[in-house]
This record gives sequence, C-alpha cells and structure tokens, in this order.
Amino acid sequence: MTCLLASDVSLSLGGRHILRSVTMSVQSGAVVGLIGPNGAGKSSLLRLLAGLKVPDTGCLLLDDQNLASVPAHWRARQIAFMPQEIVRPPPMSVRHVAALGRLAHGESGSVAFHHPKVTEALEQTGLLQSADRPAHRLSGGELARLSLCRMLCVDAPVLLADEPVAALDPAHALMVMSLFQKAAHQDGKAVVVVLHDLALAARFCDQLVLMQDGAIRAHGLPEDVLAETLVRDVYQVTTRRIGTIPVPWDLCP
Repeated sequence: MTCLLASDVSLSLGGRHILRSVTMSVQSGAVVGLIGPNGAGKSSLLRLLAGLKVPDTGCLLLDDQNLASVPAHWRARQIAFMPQEIVRPPPMSVRHVAALGRLAHGESGSVAFHHPKVTEALEQTGLLQSADRPAHRLSGGELARLSLCRMLCVDAPVLLADEPVAALDPAHALMVMSLFQKAAHQDGKAVVVVLHDLALAARFCDQLVLMQDGAIRAHGLPEDVLAETLVRDVYQVTTRRIGTIPVPWDLCP
C-alpha cells in the first residue's frame, strides 16, 4: 500500500512563513481534498508533497523513503503532479502532448505515442476525438483537461492536482472529480486535490484537510471538516446544507 506522508514540515519564502508544522498523510484508495482560503498554503504543501520543494524543517516520505534523497526519475514514476498554471503547449498534437507523460518511464517517440495508457487517458478526459488537433489551439478548459490527461498517462501510484477544475464548466468538473474518485477507489491510487468548491469537496473526497494561515485547522471526514461553525470561522461565509453538500450562502456580518 502506497503512503505519502508530510511530517512536521515548515516552509518560509522571502522571510514569510508559508507552512507551519504541517503533518498529513494520504494512502492508496483515498481522495484527500486540500481546502482553505487563498494564501492558506495549499499549493505550497502540494509542491512539497510532489518533491518539487524542500521543506525548511520536517520531511516528506513516500513508502518510508525520503523524497529529498531519492533519484528524480524514481520520484517522477511514483508521483504525477498537475500544476495550477496551465502553459499553452508548442505546436504539437494533443496526443503528442499527452504522451509526454510517458517520459517518466523513459519512453518517447512512437512507443509513447501509441502506448495504451495514452489512449485510455485521452478517452477518460474526453479528448480522444481531438487527439490529432494542434494542442496550442485548444480552449482554456480543454488545456486543463489535457494537463490532467498527461498526468494520467504517467500511471503513477500517487496523483497530485492543484485546482484541476478551476477552468472547467460544471459537467467537466464533475467528470474530472469522478476520474479522481475512480483512480482511488478502483485503481488504488493515492490522490490529493486542491479545491475551492466545497460542494465538490464534500461529494468526492474521502477526507478533507482544511488549511488556514499555513497550518492545518482541521483534518477528517468531509461532514466533520465542513461543519458550519468551522467554515464560517475560516472562510467568513455562512453555509447551508442541501442533503450532505454544504453550499456557501452569504458573507458573515
């Protein structure tokens, strides 16, 4: 079973504390949502979990191996990362861009281009019919799905995604979150997703980590973390529940 652990990690940038003594873990078969207001430290924590940043204190462990000391090629095969920033690709086909995800396994050219995981990921993200289109001509939402597609092509046991649904319409947002849920529950992957949509977080995540001012304010089941008093205190909004889904309702007075 895969386990990714952040143990008492802290991070400062430009003399400002970004993360303060954060400890969290994610295991195979679970979707963990990172939530919290802007500037809470969610993206910084995700980059630490991906091994893209080194903490000032504490450590990051993947199956008891310190991410700071493992070879980059090993980490690239174990952890697939989807950044928040979507960069418009060069004039390559959609399939060529997706196939870049296979570079983590040392595959390129026709081997990567025709790999079954590439075709599967294109189909899962609704891009198979657009596989021959120039990727740089895609819309913003299509580029977001292509970024997800490239991440899925890695077929890593750990998936980390930073606001993957921010540029998507409601139908595609539901599709993407369903993909993450399937990756965890059916394929046994460990998934961490940064989200601002509390309704999606409540519906698709097995556990939530609520961050505030660089620290973890709450960690647990969605119904516990999204308690009305806690959401009101952290987000400064009131919520009401429709079934089990919390919906932001109004600004706090």
